[in-house]
Amino acid sequence: MPARMAIEPAIAREAAVNASDEALAKMQRAIDRSKSATTWKDYEIQDDVFHRAVAEASDNMLLLALFDQLNAVRRAVAWGSVTRHSILPSADHSSFAEHDAIATAIASRDPLAAFEAMRAHLRSVSHRLFGES
Repeated sequence: MPARMAIEPAIAREAAVNASDEALAKMQRAIDRSKSATTWKDYEIQDDVFHRAVAEASDNMLLLALFDQLNAVRRAVAWGSVTRHSILPSADHSSFAEHDAIATAIASRDPLAAFEAMRAHLRSVSHRLFGES
């Protein structure tokens, strides 16, 4: 999580500057699909798609490569240890609103808001899954 906190908010900031309409649409599709997921696995696939779409929207190949490396480690190490207590995310799962806030800030071309929204999201994830602040 510390590595994600160092890189992903900066990626979101760059996405707010550089995102194409196609990139924004890809983020929104992932958000919509995550909200209609019928299993945690389906949700997590769309969560990956969303976060990678943000990285792609940065239009920075180095940031995208760093994101891909972090994501590979995240899925191989951290998520294997997460225990779920339901079959699917609840309708009020906090990541839904957090992803909406990130996408809205990027679509609004507000780099600071995108940075802060991603940082808030990652803090929330860290707290929810690992009890970290």
